[in-house]
Amino acid sequence: MHPKAAIRSVVVIVIFLLSLYGNRLINNIFDISIQHSYLRMLYTYSWWLVPVGLATAAIFGISRVPAVLGLNHNPWKAFGFAAVVVSPMLISSALAGRVPDDLTVIRLIQATLLAGLMEELLFRGFLFGLLFRFCGWGFVPASLAGALVFGLSHLYQGSNLAEASGVFLVTAMGAVWFAWLYIEWDNNLWVPVFLHILMNLSWTLFDMSSNALGSVYPNIFRILTIALSIIITLKSFKDRGMHIKKSNLLINN
Repeated sequence: MHPKAAIRSVVVIVIFLLSLYGNRLINNIFDISIQHSYLRMLYTYSWWLVPVGLATAAIFGISRVPAVLGLNHNPWKAFGFAAVVVSPMLISSALAGRVPDDLTVIRLIQATLLAGLMEELLFRGFLFGLLFRFCGWGFVPASLAGALVFGLSHLYQGSNLAEASGVFLVTAMGAVWFAWLYIEWDNNLWVPVFLHILMNLSWTLFDMSSNALGSVYPNIFRILTIALSIIITLKSFKDRGMHIKKSNLLINN
């Protein structure tokens, strides 16, 4: 690995960890407690947004930040693709699920719009995207770096070892899937963003399962959504060829 790429890799990983865990560290040290839910949400996600934006601007220049993070593409094309492939989940959840009694506007916004946008920005656009696109990491190590943390961050949803292992596997595989779609759609981060938002919407707006592992019924439609996304992507870019190939699985030159 080139020394410049190695230094960038270290900076990216450090900033990623700072964004993810910095607020918890500061909260524990200074005992920060924000009562207002909107302010608390703004404070939490500012820890994700500000370090990522500043670090990306420092490395690549402020004018290149949208392109480096994959935000310089048409979001409506990505939304159309996401709406089509997630429709089985949304329709099935609407028919078989029910709106939770304790659902609030703030919870809906945080669990769908903000969670989808901010998680994809931090995990895919910043961590995976910079390691794969600009630091020479292959697709496998770059995607697994985020998948490992992403999967571990969802372990709380498991009530026992077997369930926690299943949650970890599902969320980690989802992280790799999002990374693949991001690259194959010409580094368009809006594709995994809208997929994440709409998938979260299907199980937040309609109560179907208590964790990311899910039960048999919702998982059928989740698998259908994944299959549709892969089939449409492969068919859409068959003539162009795939960006992820054997030559860049381990090292991306």
